[in-house]
Amino acid sequence: MPVSIEKYTGTAAAGTAAGIKPWIFPVAFILASLAVYWPTRDAGFVMDWLGWQYAYNRDGWAGVPGSFGYPGLHPVLHFGNYLLYWLFGANSPVWYGVFAVLHGANAWLLTRLALRLPLQIAAIQQLFIAVAAGLLFLFSPYAAEVVVWRVCLHYLLALLFTLLAHHFTLDYLHTPRRSAWWKIQGCAAIALFSFEWSLVAPVLLLLLALVYRVAQKQTGGLRSLLGRLFWPQAGLWALYFGINKLRIGDWVGHYGAETHLRVQPQTMLATMLKYAVKQFGFARHWEHPYKTAVFDSLDAGWPFWLGAGVVMAAAGVWALLFRRINARLQWAGASFAWFLVALLPVSNLYFCFLLFSENDRYGYFATGFGWLGILLLLSCLPKTWFRIAAIGLVALSLQLLLGMNQLWSESEKMYAGLVERFRWYDRDEVIILALPDNYHGVFMFRIIGQDSGFHEALELRRGRPFGGKMWEAVQFNAETPADGIQVETDSSGRRYQLNFRQPGNWWWRNGIGATDYENDRYVFRKKEWHTEVELKEKRPNTALIYPSGGQWIEVQ
Repeated sequence: MPVSIEKYTGTAAAGTAAGIKPWIFPVAFILASLAVYWPTRDAGFVMDWLGWQYAYNRDGWAGVPGSFGYPGLHPVLHFGNYLLYWLFGANSPVWYGVFAVLHGANAWLLTRLALRLPLQIAAIQQLFIAVAAGLLFLFSPYAAEVVVWRVCLHYLLALLFTLLAHHFTLDYLHTPRRSAWWKIQGCAAIALFSFEWSLVAPVLLLLLALVYRVAQKQTGGLRSLLGRLFWPQAGLWALYFGINKLRIGDWVGHYGAETHLRVQPQTMLATMLKYAVKQFGFARHWEHPYKTAVFDSLDAGWPFWLGAGVVMAAAGVWALLFRRINARLQWAGASFAWFLVALLPVSNLYFCFLLFSENDRYGYFATGFGWLGILLLLSCLPKTWFRIAAIGLVALSLQLLLGMNQLWSESEKMYAGLVERFRWYDRDEVIILALPDNYHGVFMFRIIGQDSGFHEALELRRGRPFGGKMWEAVQFNAETPADGIQVETDSSGRRYQLNFRQPGNWWWRNGIGATDYENDRYVFRKKEWHTEVELKEKRPNTALIYPSGGQWIEVQ
């Protein structure tokens, strides 16, 4: 006999069964988030953030409606970003608090969603499944980029309002009140104008409504119900695309329609499989040869065809046998469908796995749904084995997240130290021979197509701009805070040979491996074991500097 949603309205039933006050759950998730991200409280104001800071200083509140000139409709994001900046400035720990609280709230909303699903199992068992899924999302090491990098507020907001829309949809399915209907539409609109990723939110909600009604054998009037719920969101899509076309001349913002609407089924499915292996196998942390072999084979090798076959066969069996399988398997299938749908916006974008952190944000929207599906499947094991597996996964995830947060903390100390120790304000020109691009993948001084980005850090982070001309010849990936380079000069005094003082680094430029180039000031050459910077002329009052062990060294 189907279980009414009245018996599974969240923490009430489960909390009562466990003897726990319902309010403790959201508070615990938020406090846990604040605790694990405490080491990152000063971090994240790097790279793209400096560009936004310039825009905020230039336009003020007037820039919010037009997203400060960005080719994307993100007014909700920039209202939140600029409000924080206007109230507290940059580099304030308040940002850490807001981001960590929002992440904790998202983890709690996922947990509560799992508690509200009619799984037809004991309340205490459902509580364990829900909390484990929430903790695996909360402690995901791949959430760190979103929670720490201060340009990612839109990821947090988009998921927050999408999950709220899930809850209001459940409210409406239980009792179709007009107030719940308006909340669904309002949350969908706020999510969409936070981040275009939320274009998939109506599909997620449609899946929720379909699975709930069919699982409950309540299919009468289903077409009418879906029409009432989702015709406004279809209209919202039309409005969104129309505004984009009028405002920026393209149907889709951000990377543009040519990128976002490029449909390549094999490539998209391969990328989804890669995210599944990365997120749930913690593959970013594998040894380089193993993860390279796996991810390369998922492009077109037999692992891709095996994975594609498993996904399609599982989806077919789930759909065909839906009415015969138990409720946990019904909702496990729905959770995996949510996971795949939530990956659609990034399935045709570049998948990054080489170093830590970079582009981990692309998996944030989908990860929690996938973990919920995995926990529901694992719950079919004997109770003891299930709990051992769930606790082990949570412990592993937490350990990896703490390591990621330590990297963010160390990168911030290195970044701030180099900015504060710069002392060549009396020079007409400074040539930085090498500068850290990233720390184990965590962004530091990365620049794309610029002569220098360090002058931005001096102006915006230190509050003391450099008045002369600044160049950065090459960058590198830092592996420890003590990393540095050494420089040798030839007899002409114009050619400088750069070598690493330690193994494990390589040369970067424009976010990828460095290659030969030249500009009006110098020629850069990539050699087999070192690099060279050759000045086109010697100029007075020029400083050539480079970092070593966190200190600046000037070439004499």
